[in-house]
This record gives sequence, structure tokens and C-alpha cells, in this order.
Amino acid sequence: MCNAKRSVLVLALVAFVVGLAFAGGAEAPPDEVELTVWGVRDEYLLDLDEWYEENPDIRIEYEVVPWERHLEQLLLTAGTARAPDIASLDLPWVAILADLGHLLALDDYVAQIPQDDRDDITPAMWDFPRYEGDLYAFPFTTFGRALFYRADWFEEAGLSHPPETWEDVVIAAQELQDPANDIWGLSVRGRTDDGTTQGWLPIFYAMGGEFVDEIPQIDSEAGVQALELYRALTWDYEIMSPDTVSFGSGEARGLFIAGQAVMSIIGSHIAPAVVEGGTEYGDFKLAHIPRLDRDDPVVNMPTTFQWAILSNSEHPDEAMKFIQYLSRTEGQFEYSKGYMEAVRASVYDMPEYHEAKPWASFMLEDQAVSSPLPRVPQYAQMSDIIQDALQEMLGNPDANASEVAAETQRRIDELFD
Repeated sequence: MCNAKRSVLVLALVAFVVGLAFAGGAEAPPDEVELTVWGVRDEYLLDLDEWYEENPDIRIEYEVVPWERHLEQLLLTAGTARAPDIASLDLPWVAILADLGHLLALDDYVAQIPQDDRDDITPAMWDFPRYEGDLYAFPFTTFGRALFYRADWFEEAGLSHPPETWEDVVIAAQELQDPANDIWGLSVRGRTDDGTTQGWLPIFYAMGGEFVDEIPQIDSEAGVQALELYRALTWDYEIMSPDTVSFGSGEARGLFIAGQAVMSIIGSHIAPAVVEGGTEYGDFKLAHIPRLDRDDPVVNMPTTFQWAILSNSEHPDEAMKFIQYLSRTEGQFEYSKGYMEAVRASVYDMPEYHEAKPWASFMLEDQAVSSPLPRVPQYAQMSDIIQDALQEMLGNPDANASEVAAETQRRIDELFD
């Protein structure tokens, strides 16, 4: 073989080997760690330039697994080689996965974090992701349901104070709505998904609803009232659309953003979308979950997301290091300024955070009166049962709240027998 042909062959071989090194399926070098991270949104992964400058040997493989499929995929892959090292968890998933042994307890890792850094995170947020006394996830972000209302419309109608009670809500809705032109008094989530349960439980709680060993006592005065509320608002007071039974997050918030709802009970993380939709803060405002009486305490049960390490991760130390990177003040600010609420006090000390989110102080106050959603392994089944009850109340004008409450409690209690 001539030298020229031999040179061409060698160059081709070199190019082939280099190509393999950069191919998507290539293995990391022996001294390099690769962490697989599952988030529920693109925004969960922040700019990694600084991370790679400080940790060039810890590579991040980030995947978006949507909220609707996230828990299912974790249950399918946990304990296998396909499981991620790190996953973002909605709070109810913590107990489900921890009870199956799929999560790594983090107490020893957190104990090594400087006290000032730990104290910067809202105390309740450390308590929320615990199961049977152990911490199984690291607080990252939160949002509480709030009553969004059109303050400009209230002012024009001479309604001088924000709605605090359900009576206030009904009066304002009937005054300001125009169903003939598809403008409703109130929008809420109603279809069969866990977001509907997480939207209703704070209402139940604000009505005095109790939890025994974290099990909601639906067959109670508060439970009957909270179930009857959804039926009455739809069929008696007629301030909610009859289509509410099929409303997901998009429909509930969409009505408010489009100016087709006077009020809406939705997550505080929707506020930036309302502004982007053309309604400035001030023209709309946020109020606490309505109570039956003004003297009743203000309470909430927020949705929280946290980072967890899967128990079969081969790199737990590196995983914890990355979680701390994501959750530092700068990361919290960058993520939370346009979406969910920060859980670090230092973020709320930043003037630029309040400029981006003028409702930030309201949400910080809300965190102080918040309690966790039920942390039980049977949560998913319990949520399905509650969804069935709400479907009945929203879809049947003749539904009997007492009977539905009793049947709902019977089914829930069977889960724990």
C-alpha cells in the first residue's frame, strides 16, 4: 500500500474514533461522573456554566419528564439502571417513593450544611418532605393556591375590600359576572387529576377540615361544607361554569387571564402569566383562600417541589452537591423570579425579586400559615377518591354532599385498614 493511501486510511480511522468519543452514547471518561437529573420543566435546569467551571468532572444529563407522567416513570424505573440519580418531586410523591425504599434519607447530608445556610430556608419547608421522621428531599420551590381577583373591576363596582369569605366571593361574582358573554364569577380546576385535589384540600382546610394521622376527615361538617360549596357555586349561585367539571389548569387559569373570570382559585405561580397576558398587578391582586367567617384563621396547603436522590444512585455525594448548587440563593432567584415561589429568605431580601414579583411579600406571609399536603403512601389512591367526589358535586346539581362525604370517607378509610 502506498504511503498516500496509508495516510488517508489512518486519518479516516482517527476521525471515526473521535466521532465515537463525541457520540451521544459514548461513555464518560473513567474519572468523570455523570448525574442523570429528572425535572418536570425545562426551567428546573439553570445555567450550568458556573457549575462546570467549579466541577468539570461532574457532568449533568438533564431530562424533562412532565408532571403528569413523572411519578409513574419513577415508579417504573426506581431500583433499575434507568432510574435517575436526582428527581424533582411533588410533595405527595415523597411518602410514596420513600415507603418503597426508593429515596435516600438526607438528614446526614443536610447536617453538614452550615447552619446559616439551613436557616435561610423557610422552616416549614424542611418539615414538609419528611416521612416517618426522616428527611427524604431538599426544599426547592413552592406555590400556594390563592384567590386571584380583578381589583380594578372591584373598584369600579364600589366593592371596597378584597374577598375574604365565601359570602364575599358570591356577592362580588354575582355583581360582576356576565355569563351571557362568557364572563364567569369564579373559575377553579375540576377535572380528574391530582391538581384538582390539591386545589380543593386548602378549601377544606380553611373551612376547619381536620386530618387525623394525615388522613382528611371528609365525613365531617367541614368536609360536607367543602363538597357542597362546589355544587352550590355551580348550580345554585351559578357563578362557576357548568363546564368546570372538565376544567384543568389551562382552562381555570385561562378564563382569568383572558378576562373571562372575575376571580379564580389557582396557584400563585400563574401570576407571571397573568401579567404576560396583559393585566398588570394592581389591576389583579391575590387574596387568601376564602373562609366561612372573617374571624377564621388564614391557612393554606401549598404545592411544594423538592429535589430527591434515588436510593440506588452510585454518586450520592456528587448528587447532593448538585442539589445544593441548584438551590443556592442565586439559583432560587433565577428560577423563582418568573415562576414558582422561592423558599429562601435571602431571595425575599432582594429588591429585584420584589420588582419582578410585586406579590412576593404576600406569598412569604402565606408560607408562614401553611401546612403540608398529606404525606402518606396511599396518597395517589386517596386523591383519586377525592376527585370522584368532586366530579359528583360539580357534575350533578342534585348531589347530596352528606352522602358523598360518607362514601368518600368509607373508601379512604379502606385504604388504611
